[in-house]
Amino acid sequence: MRKKSAIIILLTALLFVSAAMLGISSVYRVESVCVNASLVSSVAEQEVNELQDRLETAYHKESTFSVEQTRAEEILEEFPYFRLVSFEKSYPNRIVVSIAEDEEVYAAANAAQGGYYILNADGTVLGIREHYKNRSDNADNLLITGLTAVGEKGAPLTGDDVLASLFSVCKKISTRLNGIRKNVSTIEVIRPTSLREETMFKLTMREGVEVYLCNPFTMEDEKVKIAIDKYLSLSSEQKLRGTIVISEQSESVLVEYFEEKWSVS
Repeated sequence: MRKKSAIIILLTALLFVSAAMLGISSVYRVESVCVNASLVSSVAEQEVNELQDRLETAYHKESTFSVEQTRAEEILEEFPYFRLVSFEKSYPNRIVVSIAEDEEVYAAANAAQGGYYILNADGTVLGIREHYKNRSDNADNLLITGLTAVGEKGAPLTGDDVLASLFSVCKKISTRLNGIRKNVSTIEVIRPTSLREETMFKLTMREGVEVYLCNPFTMEDEKVKIAIDKYLSLSSEQKLRGTIVISEQSESVLVEYFEEKWSVS
């Protein structure tokens, strides 16, 4: 009799626990996904709505306890303009996803398909389109010419051995000038010969003066610093014309300013 009573008590306890867990499980299920977005363009607002729909469909009715961030990361791969800032569970039944829109900075010709690769500050392909107007302010993105490169949305531009050095140089210039796109209009990669060390980056500043970084693969920090220091030291009139040439000799960086445009033969 005691044994039978113990079994009844145990079964009752199990039923109570099961019911309690079922109740908790029904409460702690995802009902909504809140997307907090830091945007730089109005175009992105529609993309945020699409992203939120995708996330809500993916997480709907899943247990709030067990949802994983990796699914959000996979969905965000289809939205290359956005990067994940944070992923939080707001109990009992909501997920909060914070994202930020990457800003368009550069453009490079898409030789294979036509149009232009639109790139962020790191050289990641944000989009491919027929023009290179910035989708935020409709001004031109900084056009890079002289490249032989390929890319896919959401992936870094590849295919040219100067790319790593180019974007590293651009990052340092942007830091010195508090933004590269508002100070530089075009960048050209020049290769007078097949020798890598004879490669040059030619930057045309907004005012008109041109800056040549010769062999940008060596003494990068010094060359960028001296180039920008020289540019900032020019008078307003000098910035309208002429050429700054940054080169090296015996492990020293040389800087020259010419009143006329410099020609690469």
